[in-house]
Amino acid sequence: MRARSRIAAVCATAAVATIAFTADASAATRTSASCSTTGARGSMGATWPDGSDNTWPYEEFKIALSVTDTLADDHHVRVRFLSKDVGSSATRTWPWHSLTKGKDQTLTLSTSAQSDYGIVATGVEVARFEGDTKLNSCTDWS
Repeated sequence: MRARSRIAAVCATAAVATIAFTADASAATRTSASCSTTGARGSMGATWPDGSDNTWPYEEFKIALSVTDTLADDHHVRVRFLSKDVGSSATRTWPWHSLTKGKDQTLTLSTSAQSDYGIVATGVEVARFEGDTKLNSCTDWS
């Protein structure tokens, strides 16, 4: 069984702060992750449910995603949410969100995530594509 305490790295732009997360905290916890790869940079922010009992991993997580195209190379960029289920080390990949408007453009969106298996870790994958072929990517976990 996982410890009830979770350490999460919070990245806000270039600053990083560390906070302690306890499953029975009375307020929601916010975490973020970000990374850069050739031609793209992106981030994810997650607001963890504020459940006061052990049901919080099974509740809805609010997610913000962002991706910026950083290279004038006729390739598009994508971002997607990543998670890990309770009791599993496998990465669950969520749908891609594409940006095709070109260099120096940014896509920002809000969504939510919920899993019947529970979510205990959140992350982001940022990639550059040619059609449906992934050319390069990066990942980061909160």
